[in-house]
Amino acid sequence: MSPALLNQFWKLVETIPHSQLLGLNDQALVDRLSQPLVERQELTSEEIETVKSYIQSRLTLIRDMALAS
Repeated sequence: MSPALLNQFWKLVETIPHSQLLGLNDQALVDRLSQPLVERQELTSEEIETVKSYIQSRLTLIRDMALAS
């Protein structure tokens, strides 16, 4: 993932209500977080899978951040 896309992703995480971050199951949360990124960027199918894999690997961190806020 490019630095710009990573930056957009973490800004997006900060804008989503904590209740959503905590209340969605893993797949729904990956979809919720990846959809805006895919809509804003012209991404190949390989890049979309990379984004989704990155998000999947950070779900625990995302939820921990939501709990701490």
